[in-house]
Amino acid sequence: MNNEEKRHLFVSKPLAFYFFLTFTFLGLIYFIFATSTKNIKSSEASPIFKDKNIFSHLNKFRDTSYTIRSRESLDRSNIHRVFFQVDVPKGINQEQLLAVAQKIVKEAISHEYCHSIKIDFGPYGYVDFAPYGNWAKGGEVPISHYRNYRFKLCLIFLFFSQD
Repeated sequence: MNNEEKRHLFVSKPLAFYFFLTFTFLGLIYFIFATSTKNIKSSEASPIFKDKNIFSHLNKFRDTSYTIRSRESLDRSNIHRVFFQVDVPKGINQEQLLAVAQKIVKEAISHEYCHSIKIDFGPYGYVDFAPYGNWAKGGEVPISHYRNYRFKLCLIFLFFSQD
């Protein structure tokens, strides 16, 4: 046999070692980002969903229609705020509006951790879900199952039907 017939692909041991380390490092980085707090979902068993004082209107007015016109993440540093613009039917009352807000918030925090959520209902006003009901305090209080979070309604009474 001559030298040309004996040619094989040889990889040096240090090169194979670096190749192995590179893939191990990439796998570790993927694992860290895949389990970051933004990607971890709150479960339905979260204590916040059982708190009847916070989600008092959640099971009322299930048939109230609404359309989420836009959703925007307002992230700054490590603070994750979400802003929704929502269209609701003309003549909606305050309780129905709160039920829609609670439904949107429940859906949002079931999929991601949010430091504050603002829902703009156009001419009807807006609803904040934030620590102590204060949008500006988002990020100052640990999320920790939303223990100190409350709904704050800023509504324009001129547009509500008189029931």
